[in-house]
Amino acid sequence: MKTVYGIIAHTVFALTLTLSQTAAASADITKENTGIHAAMKLYSQALPLDIDSPKRAELLDQSASILQKVIENNPESLEAHRKLMGVYLLKQDYSNGIRTMQSAITLSPEDPKLFITLAFLYEHSGAFEYAKAMLNQALALDPNQKIAKEYKIVIQQKIDALNMDQLHKGKKLMGANHGKPADTTHSPVDPK
Repeated sequence: MKTVYGIIAHTVFALTLTLSQTAAASADITKENTGIHAAMKLYSQALPLDIDSPKRAELLDQSASILQKVIENNPESLEAHRKLMGVYLLKQDYSNGIRTMQSAITLSPEDPKLFITLAFLYEHSGAFEYAKAMLNQALALDPNQKIAKEYKIVIQQKIDALNMDQLHKGKKLMGANHGKPADTTHSPVDPK
């Protein structure tokens, strides 16, 4: 009989411990969701304001601060990372957005959309080669990812245009001059 009561006591203790841990985890999730909701409310208030509005900057800073606390309390919150990246994007703070996305990728390295988002941030930072590498990674994860395929073409066009611009040092070239700058060539009709 003592053994039965002992087993029941241990079972009740284990259930109590499990339920209390579940309740604590549930409270943490509720707190996290409340923080994310509050941050997104500030974000939505900032969205329609002028880009150089001090009120917009204040609202976005508050939103970022809340989301940073959510991440500090739960570093595994992919949703908080994504929302924080959105705040940084609206603030045009690409370096912090990049760091946030890199952290998010460590949480979900099989998500091609995270790599596409990181490519977007790299593009806006002027790092086209990094953007292309992130799109290649997204396509390695999902070869049928239409957005990544199309975006990679756009990035490659920007890389090509930048390379051409650097090659010609910004001087406009005419098509039939075989690489000579337009200002040093002469018309065959009017030789000088």
